[in-house]
Amino acid sequence: MSDPNISSLPQKNVATLAYKIGNSLYLNITNRCSNTCIFCPKFDKYKLHGNDLFLKAEPSFEEVMIAVAYPKGISEIVFCGFGESLIRLSLVVRIAQELKRRYSYPIRINTDGQANLVHGRNIIPELVGLVDSISVSLNAPDAATYMRFCNTPFGRDGFKGVCEFIVEAKKHIPHVIASAVNLPGVDIDACRALAISLGVPLRVRELRGG
Repeated sequence: MSDPNISSLPQKNVATLAYKIGNSLYLNITNRCSNTCIFCPKFDKYKLHGNDLFLKAEPSFEEVMIAVAYPKGISEIVFCGFGESLIRLSLVVRIAQELKRRYSYPIRINTDGQANLVHGRNIIPELVGLVDSISVSLNAPDAATYMRFCNTPFGRDGFKGVCEFIVEAKKHIPHVIASAVNLPGVDIDACRALAISLGVPLRVRELRGG
């Protein structure tokens, strides 16, 4: 059954729904995101490592599972495309349940950390037992910097929500890290200090396109 909140468009998807980078299999389930980050490469092109990630219509559960097929030579499955996967929470949960039933691969979610604000509730308990690790895009050491680079619709509450999401995720998910893109004007040392104060390590990502 498809996600009832998604209206299908008549065009057939030609986008890549499942793609490999290194030993990870990535799942591309939405182009929607709560933020409009000025450094996001999707605003230049929806290409990544030769994959077209532009979705004419958001995929159904069945379409994603067909794209996953019988993965080999991977060490994990990751929810991450050019959108915020947890916007489609019910689909993430259903896919993760099926992946856990079929395979033994750990499951990771790369997220902007605003799902609790988007859904108006703490969604992390719904991921327990399904998600092994979460990488949260912190991207700033303070609310003003976050708003400048990430254009959150939640204002100062957006940055606060990300920090609270990290703390809450740490209580329930086995592995949680924060990440920050190395951008001019972003104090990476301050980001690292904040991440440590929230109880997680920081991974620094370099800005690059596909």
